Amino acid sequence: MTCEATSENKLEAAPEGRYGSNLAEAVVASERTVLRLITRNTPLPELLDEVCRRAEALLGEGASCSILLLDPDGVHARVGGAPSLPAHFSAAIDGTAIGSRAGSCGTAMYERRLVVVEDIETDPLWADFRHLALPLGLRACWSVPFENDSGLVLGAFAVYYRAPRRPSAGEEAMLRDIGHSVGLAVHQDTMVQRLAHSEEHHRLVVDHLIEGIVVQSRAGIVLACNPSAQRILRTTPQIVGRSIHTVMVRAYHEDGSLVADTARPTAQVLSTGKPVLGVTIGVELIGGDIVWITENVVPIIKPGESEPGSVLISFTDIGPVREAQRQLKFLATRDSLTGLYNRAYLTERMRDLFTPDMSSGMGELASVAVLFVDLDGFKKVNDTAGHEAGDTLLCSVAERLSACISPEDTLARVGGDEFVIVVSAYENTARLIGLARRILDMIAVPFAVADNEYYLGASIGISRFPEDGQDVATLMRNADSAMYHAKQRGRNNFQFFTAELNQHLQRRFTIEQSLRRALAANELSLVYQPIVDSHDGRTIGAEALLRWYNSELGNVSPGEFIPVAEDAGLIVEIGDFVLARACEQVAQWRRTLAPELIVAVNLSPRQFNDGLVERIERCLAQSGLEPTALELEITERLLMSDSETVLPMLSALNAMGVRISVDDFGTGYSSLSYLKRFPLHNLKIDRSFVAGLPDHRDSIAITQAVVAMAHSLGMNVTAEGVETAEQAAFLRAIDCDKQQGYLYSRPVGASAYARGLWDAQLNVADA
Repeated sequence: MTCEATSENKLEAAPEGRYGSNLAEAVVASERTVLRLITRNTPLPELLDEVCRRAEALLGEGASCSILLLDPDGVHARVGGAPSLPAHFSAAIDGTAIGSRAGSCGTAMYERRLVVVEDIETDPLWADFRHLALPLGLRACWSVPFENDSGLVLGAFAVYYRAPRRPSAGEEAMLRDIGHSVGLAVHQDTMVQRLAHSEEHHRLVVDHLIEGIVVQSRAGIVLACNPSAQRILRTTPQIVGRSIHTVMVRAYHEDGSLVADTARPTAQVLSTGKPVLGVTIGVELIGGDIVWITENVVPIIKPGESEPGSVLISFTDIGPVREAQRQLKFLATRDSLTGLYNRAYLTERMRDLFTPDMSSGMGELASVAVLFVDLDGFKKVNDTAGHEAGDTLLCSVAERLSACISPEDTLARVGGDEFVIVVSAYENTARLIGLARRILDMIAVPFAVADNEYYLGASIGISRFPEDGQDVATLMRNADSAMYHAKQRGRNNFQFFTAELNQHLQRRFTIEQSLRRALAANELSLVYQPIVDSHDGRTIGAEALLRWYNSELGNVSPGEFIPVAEDAGLIVEIGDFVLARACEQVAQWRRTLAPELIVAVNLSPRQFNDGLVERIERCLAQSGLEPTALELEITERLLMSDSETVLPMLSALNAMGVRISVDDFGTGYSSLSYLKRFPLHNLKIDRSFVAGLPDHRDSIAITQAVVAMAHSLGMNVTAEGVETAEQAAFLRAIDCDKQQGYLYSRPVGASAYARGLWDAQLNVADA
C-alpha cells in the first residue's frame, strides 16, 4: 500500500513533468474548466459531479470517481459528488465517521495522506465496508484528501476500479492535482456561503436595530434606509433612490433656531471628510411633524478616492427621552396635581432671596416674608367626598391663591393641604396683613365641586426675614409654628411668629436632650413594612423603620425626632443602631424563614462621612447578612448636592454587593445625568404620585415615565404608599417591580412580621 503526504503536491507544477506530455493538455484543460465553473459560481453539487466525470475521462475506462466532504463537526463525511456510482452505495457511505480504518476516504481524511487500497477484498481498511463495495464489482480505491489554504481538511477525492490495481506515478500525480482542484472549488464555495451568511446576518442586524440607519449620497439621494429609519422619518422603503429632501424639510437646533444647510451634520462630513458624532437636532418632516433625533454621521470613502462620495447616518429618536426629561424637570420643580411650585423649588428660591445681591442699595437686607397656609376643613371633605373631589378642591384653592399674590411672589404647595407664599419684598407689615386677609376672604367663598358646595377656611402663619430667622429652615419652621398657633386660636385666622411661639422650640430642645439618652435607655426600636413582588404578591423584603417611645414624651414621630437627631449630630450613632439591628434581624429570618429576603434601610445625608463604608462592612460581617440582601435608601438631594463625596462611597458599597435605592424619587431635582453617573439599582416612586393612580393623567404619565426610564437604565422600581387594589393593579400592569403600602401591611414589629412570613409559607405549603 502506497502512502504519501498530499501537501507536497501543488497545482502549479508542470503536468508533463509528473505524468507525461500526452495527458498534460487534457489535464490542463480539465483544470481550466473547473476554474471556469468556480468563477461562474456554479452550484457545488453540479461542479463536483462535473469534476468526477472529467477525472473519470482522464483516468481511463473503468474508473469511477467520488468526492466526500467533511462535516463542520470534523467527524462525519458526506457524499458531495459520485455520478457514476450507484445511488444506494452513495447513500450507504453518506454520513460515516472518518478514522484510521474507515475505508480509503475516511482514512485519507483522518490521517491527512494519500491512501491506496489495491484490493478492497483483502485490505483491512475496508473491513467494515467491503460488503457494500464487492457486490458492485468495486475492487480498488485510491483516495487523496484536499485542504484549504489554512491546512484544514475539507474532504477527499477517490477513484474506484473494478479490478485490483495500484496507481502509476503519473496517476498518483493526477490524483493529487485533481484533489487540489476540488479543494479550491470547495474552499471557494465555503467562502461564498460564509460571505452570503455574513451579509444576511449584517442585513438582519441593521434591519432590527432600534437606531435608524440611512446611507445618503453626496447628491442627497438615499442609498439605503433600514426599517427603524423608515419608522422614525414616517416614510416607506420607496424612499431608497429618492432625495432625502422628499422626507425632511428643514432642521432645528435645540434652542429652536434653524440649522443652515451648510451647518447640517451631513454637509459638514461631506465637506471635511471627518465624522460628526452625537448631534441633537429637530427634523421637520414633510407632513409638518418635528422629530428630535441624536445622530452620528460618518464618511464613506471608497479606496483610491480622497473625499467621501456618501455618508452613513445613524440616529435615535429621542422624543420619548425629551418628554421624560420634560416631565422630570416639571416633577423636580412643580407639584404634579396643582401645577404650583413644590418644596424643593421653594427652598432654592428662598436661598436666592437671602443672597447678598438681594440686599437693598443702602446695604440693608431686603425684607422677605413667609406665609404658611393650611386649609381648615379639607380633611373632612376629602374623607367624605373622596380623593377625586379633594384633588379638584386643591386645584381650585391653588387658583385662588395665585390670584391673591403679586408676580414677584412665589406660591408653592408643600404638603397635602399646605401651601407657602414667599413675599420677596414688602414695605411694611400692613402689606402682609392685607395679603393674609385677602387669602382668608378668597378661601371663605364656597367651592363648587361636582354639583356640591364645600366650605373651607385657612390658618396662616407668618414669619419674617431677617428678624424671625436668617435661613430657610428657621423661617419655614417659625411660619409653621405660627400657623399651628392660628389653629389653636380658633382656625381661619393668621398669626405672626412671636417669642411666645418659642415653646415649640423648647419642645425641640426637650426632644434633643431625651434623644441623647434614648439608645442607652433602650427606647429605640424597629418596625418592618413588607415589600412585595408586584407580579405575584410575594413578600420579598422589608423596609426597616425607626420608632421611639419615651416615658415623658410618649411616642415621638420620626418626622419630629429624626431632624433633631440630624441637627444635633446624633444621627450617625442612631443610624448605626438601625443598620445593626435590621441586618441582624433579617439575617435571622433568612436563615429560618425566607432565604431570599432583603432589607431596605434609610440613610441620612449626615451618615455619609469618613468610615461609612467600613461601618456597613463591619455590620454585615457581624450579622452574617449577605451584602446583596441589604438595600440602602438615599435621597436625590444627597446625590445632587455632594456628588464628589458620595460617589466614591456608593461605588465602594456597590463593589461589596450592597444595593442602592433612591427614595421618594421625583420630589427633588431629578436629572437623567445622575441616574447614569451613580451606581443605582432601584428607584422608589414617591407616594404622592402613587396616590393619584390610576385616575389622574399626570400621575399616570409620570409613573409610566419613571418605570420606563428606570428599566431602560437597568434599574428596578418600587412604588410606596400603595393603599388600594386599583393602584396595585395599575402598577403591576406597567411592570413596576415592587410595591409597599397599607394595602399589604402597616409597619409592624419583628414578631408580627415573622408571623406574616410564616403564614405565607404555610399558605404556599397548603396550595
